[in-house]
Amino acid sequence: MAYVLCPEKHLELVKKDKRLYGAIVTLDTGQKVYMAYRKRSEIYRAGEVRVGEAIKKGVAAWAMDDDTLSMMRAHGITVVGVFVRDTGDRYVTKIDNYFDKTKIRILNYSARGGRFSDFCPFNISNIVEL
Repeated sequence: MAYVLCPEKHLELVKKDKRLYGAIVTLDTGQKVYMAYRKRSEIYRAGEVRVGEAIKKGVAAWAMDDDTLSMMRAHGITVVGVFVRDTGDRYVTKIDNYFDKTKIRILNYSARGGRFSDFCPFNISNIVEL
């Protein structure tokens, strides 16, 4: 999978073809964080109609595909997160949480045109200011 990293001052866009997946943000400390771009409607809800109900039941999660996570890990990135475009919220967690099979759920959406993805529950990510 070929990604294009477009350097800017503190931001490297992560793209595949014309699709924008997210960005690598360089913090003032020099640490790099991968932030996937998502909409609130893209929260995994495990069949629950409302996001709030999924959160209460502990099934709400953010998905990231395995290829992107592996690439970020190979680039030495230790923190990944989600930037929710329509609310401005930012959720982050250690990348190791996505590779710990006891903490995540793995689903394969390739039959529907999606990707093999890891789902990190809300309870192991934090809302932060970047």
